[in-house]
Amino acid sequence: MKTVGSILKEARIAKKLTLADVEKVTKIRAKFLDAIEQDAYQLLPSPIYAKGFVKNYGEYLGLENTRVMAFFRRQTDDVKRLNILPNKSEDIGSKGLRITPGRFITFVVGVFIFVFLIYFGFQYQKLYIPPTLTITTPVQESIVKEKKLDILGTTNPDATLMVNGISVTVRSDGRFFTQITLEPGVNTITILATSRYGKTTTVVRKVGLQQ
Repeated sequence: MKTVGSILKEARIAKKLTLADVEKVTKIRAKFLDAIEQDAYQLLPSPIYAKGFVKNYGEYLGLENTRVMAFFRRQTDDVKRLNILPNKSEDIGSKGLRITPGRFITFVVGVFIFVFLIYFGFQYQKLYIPPTLTITTPVQESIVKEKKLDILGTTNPDATLMVNGISVTVRSDGRFFTQITLEPGVNTITILATSRYGKTTTVVRKVGLQQ
């Protein structure tokens, strides 16, 4: 049965032309011309290119364009049914969804770097950032009438706490409470929180005892 490839090849040979000769004039690469003559359209860039190449090749050889393209349409319809002539856009899209070894390695490395950065940030925070320290009571420059003064606040659960040089227990949720005895006049209260790595945060409150 006559095919587009055989028709074009016979016409080229009859004119004593080589594929290189045809390539020079039509600017169609010789490997594509050979694929057309072999009816191997799957080797061409896309169905659109295949149609254009066949049309230009036939015109260059002086063949009747209508007849050549009729053969081409009939062949490509059969080829599509056999899934020999791929749709390049679909092929490229499907490749984009494939998990290749290179992409998998890149993903694993990316996850490793992400986890490392989180770990490094956490360690940096523990090593170099001082503990938080919030004093709820007393407020700065307050005046009270009672000698016993409550000290309440929060800090990091793993921090150690000193109030005027005396150790105070920090609960598991970071809260602490203690009492001190005030002297008449202005009292300076120094609250010092120290992290496990020696970083400190200090809050000073001045409280007056009114007699």
